Amino acid sequence: MSGRRRAPRPAGRRRRVWAVAGVLALVVAVCAVAALALLRPGKARTTAVKAGTGPQSSPMTAPDGSERDIVPDACTALSQKVADQLTPGAEATEMSQGAQPDQHSECAWSLFGNTRRQLTVELRALTADGATSATGVATRTFGQEWESDRAGKELADTVKVRDSRGVSGVGEQAYVVYTVDDSGIGDAVANARLANVLVTVHFSGGDEKDGDAKPISSSDAANGALSAARDVISELQSQS
Repeated sequence: MSGRRRAPRPAGRRRRVWAVAGVLALVVAVCAVAALALLRPGKARTTAVKAGTGPQSSPMTAPDGSERDIVPDACTALSQKVADQLTPGAEATEMSQGAQPDQHSECAWSLFGNTRRQLTVELRALTADGATSATGVATRTFGQEWESDRAGKELADTVKVRDSRGVSGVGEQAYVVYTVDDSGIGDAVANARLANVLVTVHFSGGDEKDGDAKPISSSDAANGALSAARDVISELQSQS
């Protein structure tokens, strides 16, 4: 993907996703720093969650049902068409993969100004743990992350969960959770599992008019995150 930037990868799934804002600030103008700072939560907090169904199983699985030892580059796993729909004109920023580049990849796209949008795509291939298969580890991890995300754990005091629901037709299991920050940023995280691979997408943003910030709506954020997750899952399946 032309014009791709590279930035270091912070540690930790939740901290890593939200810290993208701080990392990108190193490579954009000072005005971008202020815009992205709105996306970074502080200490953890548990919040109330709107009732929703659990993550759903789906007949949509990898063609051969096999586990994967490697994941593709997240910047190219997402189609340019979907990236342009969600963050038109934004450049892909590749996060360095650290110690396990074959098993982890992450990429971000950001828009600044009165219309702020940030999209992050993360792929993780989980490995077997003792008697537990790689798919078993991924299923367990997915469940833990579903519980954590819908409970609003590791979110700042200013961020609250507004909606959460299980989703069918995106990988073998999927969910989406929508949160709102007091600063006027709405964020949806979509998490999907395909065999032992977890695909985690954040789509967030807000619109400012006459000094008043309005978060991206729950439907727009969730639909955007799910469309990106669905697109990446489709790409993974095509490579099997």
